[in-house]
Amino acid sequence: MQNKYLDAIPDKFLEALLIFFGFVGMLTPLALWVTWSKFTFFLVLSVGALSISVFVLLSWFFNARYKARNGGELPKSDYRSYPVE
Repeated sequence: MQNKYLDAIPDKFLEALLIFFGFVGMLTPLALWVTWSKFTFFLVLSVGALSISVFVLLSWFFNARYKARNGGELPKSDYRSYPVE
């Protein structure tokens, strides 16, 4: 990764940002359902679109940073109950 400023952000803070923007994106359909004017509809729609976009970009960055730290591999999950040959 080339940007050292973004590498200085702790993982816990990135996870908190992902939770926040995911929560805002999750509440967007409910907020759109109860809007009472055209202005608030487009305001809520733009905030929802922005939060989903930031969520996707943060998750991409978090994944890329994890791969860069661990040699390009994601962790292997050990979900199989049978031995692999």
